[in-house]
Amino acid sequence: MKSIFFIILSLSLFSCQHKSEFDLNRDLYQFSEKMENGDTMKIKTELSACTFFAFEVYIFIKQNDSLFLEKYSQIDTGGKRTQTLPKIIYKMKANDPLSFENYLKYLNKEDKPDHKSNFPLVSVHYKNQKRNFYDDGLRDKFIKLDRLLLVKENMYPADTFFIQEALPPPPGK
Repeated sequence: MKSIFFIILSLSLFSCQHKSEFDLNRDLYQFSEKMENGDTMKIKTELSACTFFAFEVYIFIKQNDSLFLEKYSQIDTGGKRTQTLPKIIYKMKANDPLSFENYLKYLNKEDKPDHKSNFPLVSVHYKNQKRNFYDDGLRDKFIKLDRLLLVKENMYPADTFFIQEALPPPPGK
């Protein structure tokens, strides 16, 4: 009898799990307001060009009614280097010009659907949903990444991972 009571209690606890109503396609441009506790969304940005190989992943996690952001960066040019920045609270409003939501709206407007390749510039993942944004060559890529730089600097102003030291001047004759 006790085992039946335990089974019923266990089943009732597992059946009470909250299912998130967040939908990537519908809520992407207001994700900071629409994500629910327990939701995690990843934004991967491809920074590679020519012989420079790098990417960043921004992880948004909703916990205790607060949205947190964690950033992972990797460079594979001339030896692999990685960096994981600490979790911070994402305080941006969706309509702020320097929010990720606003950046994603910009990418949507400037997306090049007829130039899709296997390597999207930005890829957004939420559970089994995915949204990709593409560029139209190096010039378009750098314009879009410059816009991302403003957003990144607003979130992590002290991040110097991708800043390289100036080359020394050539030796005098």
